[in-house]
Order: sequence, then structure tokens, then C-alpha cells
Amino acid sequence: MPVTDDVLTTDVDAYIDLVKKQKKIALADASRLLNIPLATIQAWTDFLVEEKILGIEYKFTTPYVYFIEEKKRTQDVSYIGFDTKEAFFEKARQKGIRDSHINLLWAKYLAANKESIKKVFIDKAKEKGLDDVKVEHLWVKYLEYLEGA
Repeated sequence: MPVTDDVLTTDVDAYIDLVKKQKKIALADASRLLNIPLATIQAWTDFLVEEKILGIEYKFTTPYVYFIEEKKRTQDVSYIGFDTKEAFFEKARQKGIRDSHINLLWAKYLAANKESIKKVFIDKAKEKGLDDVKVEHLWVKYLEYLEGA
């Protein structure tokens, strides 16, 4: 895992960067270029497609992945995708992703969806009649929980 400018990157980051750079790439080609087993690339792809980070299309029987632009992922602010952090981790474990990679995927998911999550959180809190000060205090605590390992 390379460290540059105090930022930790992983093989998943390298995979996403490769897809961004190539615009569209076959899973087998990504596996070969990154020297990562195809089964691992497939597991990551399944998870990243569900999270709407990557898209997938097939040409004949060959799967190709592409990066979904940030603005397209966040257009529907009501979509969060998971009811809880635990659900996210459980789904990733079911896909065979190691916990170390799940933590990194969670951090990316949270960074990409934090504003949407906050909006839904605030809306639900206000539906319960909580005042703005209380809502902000609860949000800070909830965010600490979400960002915790």
C-alpha cells in the first residue's frame, strides 16, 4: 500500500484509478494490469457496482467496468444505500472482501455520501420535532460513530 502526501492508498484505489484512466476496461484486463486475481477484482467490482462507484456492461460475454461520475452518484440525495454501518460491513463480508479493505471502502463511501446521509439524518430528526441545536449535537455524535473504525 503506497503512501503519498500523507494519504494511504490501497489496491482498491489502484483499481478505481485504473478504471478512471481507461474510461472502460474488461475485468480480465484490470486483473492482468494490476496483477490481482480475477476473483478478487470480481468481488471488488460487485461491491463497487452496488455502491454505484462503478458501472458494468457486457459485450458478448465480456464484462467491462466504468467509473460513475460523482455528480451522477449524488444526484438523488435520498439514496444512501445502507440503513446502518453494520449493514455495509455485513454486505461486504458476504462478498468475501477482507475487513482491511472494507474499512477503506467504508471511508470512501462515507466521504462520497456524507452530505446525503446528513440531509436524511436532519430530515428524520426534524420529523421527530428536535430543535436545530439538538439535531446538530446528535449529528456530530452520529458522524463520530460513522467515522470510527
